[in-house]
Amino acid sequence: MNDAVFIDTNVLIYLRDNRNADKRERARNWLTAISDAGLARTNLQVLNELTRWILKNEPGRPLVEVQDEVQVIGAWGARPTDQDDTELAWVVRQAHGYQWFDCLLLAAAILAGCRYFLTEDMAHGATFEGLTLVNPFCMSPDDVLRRN
Repeated sequence: MNDAVFIDTNVLIYLRDNRNADKRERARNWLTAISDAGLARTNLQVLNELTRWILKNEPGRPLVEVQDEVQVIGAWGARPTDQDDTELAWVVRQAHGYQWFDCLLLAAAILAGCRYFLTEDMAHGATFEGLTLVNPFCMSPDDVLRRN
């Protein structure tokens, strides 16, 4: 495990959602801190979920612009879900009972060697296989990354 931080789709959505300026700013702070430190990670499932959200909620954007943005984020990881993810997701589901797609993301984060999973949707502070869930709206990047 390293200090890499897997980013859930909801954090990427808050970065662009104008309905909540406080959460948008907190998401921006997190993403800036972890991307500048080379710690940001994600996967193809997150990229696809984000793409779906953008296409639905920003219908006027040129497709090439959406593709470019998703490609930039893809530099943090674009590995597709595979059998190892699925098998570990079943273990996560048994241990925590999270929704299936959340279990797949947690498995992907563990298999990517991440130490943290940045999400608003699951139990802040919960741990599994060395991965700690962090709600970005409860803690700052400094609170998490500097104490290590």
